[in-house]
Amino acid sequence: MSSLTHFIKPLTASRENRIKGLRFVEEHPEYLNELFELAHNSEAKREHIYAAWIWEFYILTDFSRYVPFFDSLLHYLLMIDHSSMRRSHSKILWHFLKNKTSRNTLTKAQKERVISIGLSWIMSETKTAPLSFCIRILLLFRSEYPEVQSHLEDLLLHSKRTFPKGVYPVIRSVFKN
Repeated sequence: MSSLTHFIKPLTASRENRIKGLRFVEEHPEYLNELFELAHNSEAKREHIYAAWIWEFYILTDFSRYVPFFDSLLHYLLMIDHSSMRRSHSKILWHFLKNKTSRNTLTKAQKERVISIGLSWIMSETKTAPLSFCIRILLLFRSEYPEVQSHLEDLLLHSKRTFPKGVYPVIRSVFKN
């Protein structure tokens, strides 16, 4: 067991412990690649979930940290199916992409990959936060990719799914002009 995994094991879900994890990684940058691997591991063991929470804090404190990992993370995100991990990753992605400058740095292939991940997660996710973040992310791309609007409408209107009530305000934004 690595030192990072050993450090993460006794942590709790509290904000205080997440910040403690953030400080550990900032003080020990040699564990950054391992944190990335743990946070993007689809096995979703306890240490992976907690690493995703620490990764979220790490990236949200400085978005320039996200850029070097962006291509790699797009590969791994589609495989993640744990709601708590999806919440962290979709939140990071939303906050990164809502900045038009960040969004404009993406290649066409990266944008298409983000759209694919968002649509996939909307089809399979049941929790409010990841659903809301994914819908918001996709809405960022609807003017550049008009098909996103029709995909969202189909998923939200014709999927015969019942969405959590907390998602309804975001769903309404899909149908605003």
